[in-house]
Amino acid sequence: MRKALASLIASLILFSGYHSAAQELKAGLYGGYGSYNLKDLKAFQDEISNHPNLPALSQTASFPGYITYSGFMALTMKDFSEMVFDISYQYTGARNFYGDYSGYYRMSMQLKGLRTGMQYRIPVSRGERWGSHFGVGGGTTSGWLRFDENLEITGAEEFSENLSFVSMIFFGEATLSGYYQLTDKISLEMLAGYEYNIPGRLKWPENKKAYLQNQEKQPVRVDWSGIRFKLGAAYQLSGK
Repeated sequence: MRKALASLIASLILFSGYHSAAQELKAGLYGGYGSYNLKDLKAFQDEISNHPNLPALSQTASFPGYITYSGFMALTMKDFSEMVFDISYQYTGARNFYGDYSGYYRMSMQLKGLRTGMQYRIPVSRGERWGSHFGVGGGTTSGWLRFDENLEITGAEEFSENLSFVSMIFFGEATLSGYYQLTDKISLEMLAGYEYNIPGRLKWPENKKAYLQNQEKQPVRVDWSGIRFKLGAAYQLSGK
């Protein structure tokens, strides 16, 4: 969170540097859908499901795409290009389960990410109350994976284990965005794009040299790459 706040402060300083060439500053919120690659984590879940010391496990979830939440600030220049800073929260997870009269086994992995990025958008088309932009940008995503494992043999034994891992990765993205001016101050905002991540290791916070490995002793990496669709609204803070 501190890194996100530092990025926000740095971006506000950058915005102020552009102020002489700017004509509008707006802030807004997005809600939308994100799909995620996460092939290493999906393969890791499959390894657990097929572990020889466990019965065949049912996979009730395997890192599906989910709703994302974003906040952004956009500075519109006199040539109608935009500089945009955004913070996004995204999450997904996996669950395995087995149960019968003798007890149960349950495993869950909850993956969360805090994404901060900058984007430059050039105008594609523009009308009196609407416009569209093509944007390119990049940034970082801090991730947290919580691993919960529970085993119970009825009347005999109980076992539970909780582990957490962290990651830091870099991404680049290309988007097509649009807006429609509902009032003088409020606009409807839309965005569609693709995000590519450089996969990063999942490290143990207490020892950054230790990281999550699969059965072949290879690192399990996080890859949030995927498509993004967002819809939201923005409020004009300053400008004409």
